[in-house]
Amino acid sequence: MPGIHDRIREDLYNKERALWTALTSADPAPAVRKLCNEDANLMFPKMGIITLEDDEQFRDALKPPFHRFDGYQLDEVRTIIIDLMAGVVTCKIHAVRGHKQYKATSSTTWSQASDGEWRISCHQETLA
Repeated sequence: MPGIHDRIREDLYNKERALWTALTSADPAPAVRKLCNEDANLMFPKMGIITLEDDEQFRDALKPPFHRFDGYQLDEVRTIIIDLMAGVVTCKIHAVRGHKQYKATSSTTWSQASDGEWRISCHQETLA
């Protein structure tokens, strides 16, 4: 049976993949919103800090074709466990749409909510 830290790492890796699947989908806002806690901050290249406080602003910031890719790959994934209810996932992201490539580094801080679900506290991307 895997230890608690191994299970947390696996949970956070799966949540990070769910985030990137949402971010690269045709309409990311609804799925990303479900992954975030109420106070989450999202920071993408060449954009201001996005929060969930203003639903219209949030939807507008993530409106299609935001991060719309044909495929993506997470490389050099590292999970740092802060405690049993918080962790950070860092990685390099490589994504493509046709001949256009997107390369960035990413860091997502996850916290476990009272319902036991992992939710985003902060997500940041930096172009590579």
